[in-house]
Amino acid sequence: MLKLGEYSEDEARDIANYLLDAGAKVDIRTFTNSRLEVFDYLEGRMSELKGEIKEKDFEEYERFINALRAILARGATAENFLEMLQIELDPAVNDKRRQLREIFEGCLPEEELKIKMQNFAAIMADLTNISRAEFFVNTVLVRNRIQIGEEVGDRLDDPVLRIFAHPEEGSEDHKLARTTRILIFEQRAQVYIDEFSAIAAEEIDDEFKEEYSEEFFKISNLGKLISGLAKPFSGKMDMESFSERCNFQSEDDGK
Repeated sequence: MLKLGEYSEDEARDIANYLLDAGAKVDIRTFTNSRLEVFDYLEGRMSELKGEIKEKDFEEYERFINALRAILARGATAENFLEMLQIELDPAVNDKRRQLREIFEGCLPEEELKIKMQNFAAIMADLTNISRAEFFVNTVLVRNRIQIGEEVGDRLDDPVLRIFAHPEEGSEDHKLARTTRILIFEQRAQVYIDEFSAIAAEEIDDEFKEEYSEEFFKISNLGKLISGLAKPFSGKMDMESFSERCNFQSEDDGK
């Protein structure tokens, strides 16, 4: 059996259905995969972190906290919290998103598109920063046990902040250095195809060829190899000759 690859269970079934429809013999083997993610960060009161990170970065985090305080003071609810936070951080956020949609939809006249593309990088940077702020603010809420809509009290006067830092910014012996290890378990599936089934590669649906081009490349070229090995061969063949015959290389226009 040729191993095509490793996928989510849904994607594995999708691939298998394409191959089964073409008459191939397919096997799906599911297993539980685990991966470890390690995060280094600095954590402490806002007053403690001041001076421990770059002043420019601290001012940015301080701006996020001020925006959080402002919208909570105005009565933000769980339903409108994110919208209020985004507008507080950047009143032009919706207009910037509109401009991006116009660029991506490709319906603008060429001259207008050129003008808008001049601001593309800046708009993307602004929207990325808003997403960064959302993540940071959510961490602040969790670390300070704040529920949207409930009384905050003095918990945002000098809140606990968690600032992700590269190893060089927060060494293990730093008084505010922390490390979190997250072990993630997920169901995965390996897809195998019977080698001789690869001969019918051209019967596979065109959608599969486009969506899973790498897998189709493997299957089609394995089919060519199997077809070549099936041709009559005169004379004796030692193991070295057999190995050479099985060594298959394919190129697309020399690339």
